[in-house]
Order: sequence, then structure tokens, then C-alpha cells
Amino acid sequence: MTHTIQPSPVGEGERIHALDVLRGIALLGILMVNMGSFKGLSTLDMFPRAESLTQPIDQTAFLLIHALFAAKFYPIFAFLFGLGFALQMERLQARGVSPTGIMLRRLLVLLGIGVLHGLFVWTGDVLLAYALCGMLLLLFARLSPRAVLYWALGLWGAQALCCLSCGGLMFWAATMSGTEAAGGDFFTAYIEQGRQAYAQPSYWVAQQFRFVEWLLMFLNAIFFLPNVLMMFLLGLYFGKQGVFGQLAAHRGRMGLLAGVGIPVGVVLNALYAWGLLNALRSENEMQSYAWLTLGIVFGPVLALGYIGAFGWLWSAAEGLPRALTPIAAAGRMALTNYLMQSVVCTLLFYGYGLGLHDKVGIAQGALITVVLWGVQAAFSTLWQAQYQFGPMEWLWRSLTYGQRMPMRRTAQVQPAQRENP
Repeated sequence: MTHTIQPSPVGEGERIHALDVLRGIALLGILMVNMGSFKGLSTLDMFPRAESLTQPIDQTAFLLIHALFAAKFYPIFAFLFGLGFALQMERLQARGVSPTGIMLRRLLVLLGIGVLHGLFVWTGDVLLAYALCGMLLLLFARLSPRAVLYWALGLWGAQALCCLSCGGLMFWAATMSGTEAAGGDFFTAYIEQGRQAYAQPSYWVAQQFRFVEWLLMFLNAIFFLPNVLMMFLLGLYFGKQGVFGQLAAHRGRMGLLAGVGIPVGVVLNALYAWGLLNALRSENEMQSYAWLTLGIVFGPVLALGYIGAFGWLWSAAEGLPRALTPIAAAGRMALTNYLMQSVVCTLLFYGYGLGLHDKVGIAQGALITVVLWGVQAAFSTLWQAQYQFGPMEWLWRSLTYGQRMPMRRTAQVQPAQRENP
């Protein structure tokens, strides 16, 4: 008699604690950057207004956010997604289960959640992009680690060439008189229309604009999707190499990644942040977009430096895993917390909520970010004392595996973590 092996989600004893912590840290970085869009109302407008950069504290906050956070943490999330993808594939194959169908269902569920999030809560959603890139990642799943690495580096090189070329052309155009595109005024007017719609006390008025803005955000995706896929591939490479399962054995590799990525990344991103600040203060829109284009290339350099530094510290500092347990709890509920950030912040700043838009400066927004993230870490810790999964994680797993997953903990199911040797 043959027994059918039923696939199941990752058990708590199978989790890698370091990945949960890094995912929890990435939640802070994601919110730190997204806060600018939440409190500025329009997702299409990626820059603060010049008048919001008059105070030294706000200028300092802007520089720190763009030098250390912007375009660094969605790549880390993408890296973790690719790494988790590799671990899930490996685990399913070890159990004799074909992983392709399960992974595809998992991605389709994520795609559905991303569509609902983008259409009805906040158009800056990244889940849809992750789901689409994840489907592309299936094509690379059976490649050797070296082949995956070559694909990642090749994609990064191609994107760098395109972005540096486009950035150079925009810098040149910024020096020419009368170079503002005819569509620029239309785009500016459309952004202002969005601000007015989201400032209205009616959710339906905001929702009508959100439908259109969600479609327009696909144009923005053209610029960051290559970064997402590239970091997916690097995560897949690290997963195939088993790096985070044996961080102590790979401490030298992580130290090298940090030793190169952090100094080079800090210099490049400090240059980007300073250039963008000066362009915004002088209200030179063409230069602003030029610097933003360069930031797309510079961001992953520092992101990889962060990953290397985290991996090296994790393997070197004995007390670190226990000290960061609340952050790991937030990371285990990353999907729930990410969606919660959108719900809370739109209700804080949009007109159909508290309407705090244009009342919060850049530095104040950073403070709100840290407080909200801290509350999420505390909430996640309390929630997981009673439940095995976050609410959205439970839904994601139940739909993926086609069965209702047990939610509440039992006496036999205790929080567990897999430590790195």
C-alpha cells in the first residue's frame, strides 16, 4: 500500500530564526520609505515638496532616509523571498512532493492579495510585483547555484547600464533650457488631482482615483522590477548554497559582503541623497528624476552590505538571537504587518481617516514609523503566544495547501526556532 505524502507549511522547528529577524528589520526600512507617500497622499509623487525641506531637522531626516533606507529594504525583502523560495523547494523535494504546483498556488494567492491591497487600500503595493517575479523565478529553480548567480549579476549589469545611461541623459537635459516635457505639466496636475481625491472625507471619492492610479503604477514598476528579480535570484543563490542555515561556516563570505557593500554603498547612496536633496530644493524636476534613477542602481549595493553585516554579526554575537526575539515575531508575521502598515497609515493621513496629511514633517514621519514598527513587534509577540500564524499568513497557507490550517497553539505546539550552529 502506498501512502500519499501531504504537503504542509513550514513548522516552527524548521524555521531559521535569523531570517525572521532580518525580515522584521526590513519591515522597519520599508515603512520608513513608504511613510513619505502615505503622508504626502499621492503614491505617484515620489518627492516631498520643496517647502517641506526648509527645516534643518527635516533635511537631515531626508538625507538619512534616502542614504540609508530608500531602495535598500525592498531589495532585502526580495532577497528573503528568493531565499525562502529555495528553502521551500528543497523541503518539498525532500518529502517527495513535486514543488512546482504548490509554489505556483502560493504565488497566485499572493498575487490576489496584492491586487486587493493595491486596488482598495494603497496603490504602492509591492506584493503583486513579488508574485509576478516569483513566477519567473520558477524558471530558474533547477539551475545550478553558479548559473543563478551569473543570471543575477547579468541582470544587475544590464539594469545599471540602462539606469546610468538614462540618468546621464536626464542630467544633460536638465542643463538645457525649455526641456520640460509637455506631459510634465499634465503629470504634475494629475498628482495634484490624486492629492485632492485622497484628502476628501469620502472613501468612494478616493477609491475612484485609486483604480486609475493603480494602473499607472505599473509604469513605475518597470524601473524596480529588475531589482526585485535580481534580488530574488541572489536569494535563490544563497538558499541553494545553504548560507543562512550555516552562518558560522559562511562568516567569511558575509564579512566580505559587508566589507565591500557597506563602504561602497554608503558613499554612493550619500552622493545620491545629497544630489536629490539639492535638486528638490532648487525645484529642478529633471535632475530629481535623474538622481532617483541612479538611486535604483546604488540601493542594492548597500542592501547587500546590510545583509552581509547582519549575517556576520548574527554568527559572531552569541546573545543577539535572544535579544532580537520580538523583531523575529514581527518578521514571522511580515505579510500581516506589511498590510497593517498600509491600513493604519492611510487611516492616519487620508481624508476618510484622521486627515493628518500636510501636518506631519519628514522627521515626525520617521518618528511615527519607529513607534508603529515597535507596536507591531509587541503585537506580533503577544499574538504568537496564542497563535501559530499571523492572520494573513494563516489565510495564505490555508489557500495554498487547500485545507484549513490549525491556528491556535496547543500544549504540544510551542514556539521553537532553528538556531545556526
